[in-house]
Amino acid sequence: MQRNFLVVAQSAKLREALSANLRRRGFSVTLAGSGGEAVQVVRHVTVDIVLIESRRPDARVRRLRARIVKERPGCRVFVVTNFDQVKNSADVLRFGPDDYLLDTDELLELASAQIDGARGSAPHEMDNGTRALIQVLDVLVGLLELDDRYFGGFSHQVMRLARAVAEEMGLDEEVTSEVVIATLLRDIGKAGVDRRVLFEESEFTSEQSDMMRGHVTGSVRLLEHIDFPWKILPVIRHHHERYDGKGYPDGLKGREIPLGARIVGAVDAYMAMISDRPHRPAMTAADALAELERQAGAHFDPEVVEVLIRIVEKHHTGMGVGQKPSVLVIEPEEEFRRLLKMRLLNEGLDVRAIADINEELPALAEAPPHLILGGSGDNGGRTIDILRTIREDENLRLVPFVFLAGTDDRLLKLRALRYGVDDFFLKGDDIEEMVARIENILTREALRRTGGAARRRRGITGQIESLPLPDIVQILSIGMKTARVEIVSGNRMGSLWLKDGTIVHARIDDRAGEDAFYEMLRFKEGEFSIEHGVSTDKRTIETDPMFLVMEGLRRLDEESVA
Repeated sequence: MQRNFLVVAQSAKLREALSANLRRRGFSVTLAGSGGEAVQVVRHVTVDIVLIESRRPDARVRRLRARIVKERPGCRVFVVTNFDQVKNSADVLRFGPDDYLLDTDELLELASAQIDGARGSAPHEMDNGTRALIQVLDVLVGLLELDDRYFGGFSHQVMRLARAVAEEMGLDEEVTSEVVIATLLRDIGKAGVDRRVLFEESEFTSEQSDMMRGHVTGSVRLLEHIDFPWKILPVIRHHHERYDGKGYPDGLKGREIPLGARIVGAVDAYMAMISDRPHRPAMTAADALAELERQAGAHFDPEVVEVLIRIVEKHHTGMGVGQKPSVLVIEPEEEFRRLLKMRLLNEGLDVRAIADINEELPALAEAPPHLILGGSGDNGGRTIDILRTIREDENLRLVPFVFLAGTDDRLLKLRALRYGVDDFFLKGDDIEEMVARIENILTREALRRTGGAARRRRGITGQIESLPLPDIVQILSIGMKTARVEIVSGNRMGSLWLKDGTIVHARIDDRAGEDAFYEMLRFKEGEFSIEHGVSTDKRTIETDPMFLVMEGLRRLDEESVA
């Protein structure tokens, strides 16, 4: 299993050297330039082993080691001194026969062997107990939301999407479990909010906004006495923080916000935007994705936004990212009707469940659903009649129809198939299998409607006028991101690469390095795109990114004065 290292060193050169060796060995590496930053990282990020580079391992370093172990029990901490830091100083005299020199490869062999022996080969695999807990919470929350016009299936949809983002980002099972469980429990504090406020149909007053914001601390208070084996409470507490520090309740920003909270916050906001609320109708998914892009780096972690957009567009390839599939369930048996409705709501579908179609066929023809599920309470004759009527209606004949049979009757199945059903279910079939087959039918129907057309984006895109290059660099630097930035102005295009928040390479026309970066700062209008996780082996820039920005802006100011 991939190990997570934290490298702590004031020298950017040493951080880069150690992290490069670790990454070549397949480890995940986070960097910190100070002890305070290191404590913030281990508080919010799963870390297996910490390497602290210190010229003088004194009491201050020992206190840092103790704080790290307290925040992340079980992780191993190594304090190392780089010989280049002391070879020409009096500090070298403090070394004696109990001190040894190791080259980098030997040091990393020792570190990885220590953690493998101490923690086993798969410390974070999700066990059956965790899986069962998540499933129970999912069912209970789903039942609570079932009859809610605005929130039916909402928590499940947020949970599934947040899990997909965590998995796409390559997070281990421990962090993924934190995200999933926190997502299901994040709004439990709304039980203490006046229901009139929850269902207010106009814009909130400042007092009502404060009451709604209080649900976050309310959720934490309700759960803080529970000794969770995961860091769930920080995710719940901080999922309404903003990447720029303007969120609540604590005004954290950038990497100070737990990664799980950054994921849940972005997914929660996206799902809220595409859902009806008492005070506003739902946005289209396309508009919601555009809003995510606009707020990337301000409200949301840009890397999380990029992954979220990729997943949403992949999931909605056929239906299109602006439409919620609608399903009509016609089922006389109330218990099964409610169970099926809950599971389909959980999949993000717009579900209407009725006992009998009666006189609703004319209205149905005016606004056809994407799928009809017809259940039979007798020998299937009534459902066959409904199917025949639908297939004879010009507006409804192409709507997919699934037959829900109470018994495994071969003759009934043949009759249904002759009338053109798209699938034939037994009510006693596994409900998860039913849902999967329904999703397949909707995907095929969506591809038919759209002709298979699908839009694919490359990372996060936007206008330079609204997010100029200095702001992009600051956002990526604060988040210690690895990414490629492309900016286009007129017929010119420049590219910039960052690794762990540090600019390593820039290119435009026949220029490379700092000169290329300074040239790109001249672009005042055009488009940009940011692709996270894209790296390069080229190194043409060694300067601190913010110093590079300030120097470039200074040069532009001098040119304007001249």
